[in-house]
Amino acid sequence: MKRNYSFLICFFFCTHFLFSENNDCEEITSFLNQKEKQIEHLNLHDPDYISLHYLIAQDIIEELKQFRKNVIPFFTKCSTLTFSELIDKYDELVRNVQLKHDSLAWLSENVYLIFYQKALYEYQYNNEEDAKYYLDRSLQYHDTFADAILLKLNKLLDANHYRECLTLLNTLYYESEMEREQEMRAIEFTDKFYDKLYHTGDSLVKMEHAAEALELFEILEIFCTNLPMAYCNDDYYHGVLRSKSGIYESYIAIARVAEKRGNQNIAAHFFEYAQEYLGENPHLNNYEDPNVPNVAEIKKLDRVEENNHTEKKQIALPKMSPKESQERYDRMVLQALALCIKGDFSGANKLFLEAKKLEECNCFSKDFRVDLMLQELSKIKLK
Repeated sequence: MKRNYSFLICFFFCTHFLFSENNDCEEITSFLNQKEKQIEHLNLHDPDYISLHYLIAQDIIEELKQFRKNVIPFFTKCSTLTFSELIDKYDELVRNVQLKHDSLAWLSENVYLIFYQKALYEYQYNNEEDAKYYLDRSLQYHDTFADAILLKLNKLLDANHYRECLTLLNTLYYESEMEREQEMRAIEFTDKFYDKLYHTGDSLVKMEHAAEALELFEILEIFCTNLPMAYCNDDYYHGVLRSKSGIYESYIAIARVAEKRGNQNIAAHFFEYAQEYLGENPHLNNYEDPNVPNVAEIKKLDRVEENNHTEKKQIALPKMSPKESQERYDRMVLQALALCIKGDFSGANKLFLEAKKLEECNCFSKDFRVDLMLQELSKIKLK
């Protein structure tokens, strides 16, 4: 028994001695001062740092717990620090870090709100770049936050970034939890989105910009497929058909003009484009023109048309009627444009100059492209 008792006494004093050696006053004071500075630097205002500093606060709390467990019970009096001072300092640090930790805990859960408020503030003062940054950060922290999604959607719609709206709209309607006021704003946006795309597409069709219109109507088609159909009617589908048929009809119209003016090569190409487009969009069969000639047959005339072009020389022309002058002029402009497409700018320039000379009679409608192309060709070094 004596041997065992002596061993326990030795163990206690040896352990205490080793601990004292490893925890002198300098180290203790340095540790406490370091924790004090770290606590002071915990940021409760900048949302970019809140989540990180919340984790740092947790680490500080854990370190102070370890300090209480491993240091305070074995503290011996120092010349610069009494036990009472140590406890007071420790309690102060624990109290300060816990207060900041609790604040950071709430802030970290609601940091998306802080970013959103900052975005609203920056938009109010037209600081678009900073506002966009804060809005995107808000959605990074809470990607289903309805207020931020609605703000982002409106900004995208104003900038005509329609396709980017589709993903956010799906998130808004199928993942976000909305209150009544947010639901009303969502309905208002979807109505505005549909109306803007439909009317813009409709205007483009009337302006014969069918390809641009089709892109908008296809976005509307996705929109109406993915969202509750209450926001849509059949107009969008009619718009898709109208824009697609507009592309088809524009090919046919160009081919008809080329054919009428004797440019069989261009006519063949555009009839072929029309048939290919119809093949890709079989639901447009109602728009098919039964009088569209066989492309293969038209191509047989290509060589004849090209030979005619090479044989053309600048010779004195017999006097022509206004109608004949108009037909010759139109044919010449179309041929010159075709040469531009092929890269024969020198040949195109000669034809445009001939067309310009024909304009001197002032007996037919002029094509604005003649002056425009001559101006552009003048910038090129021609052979």
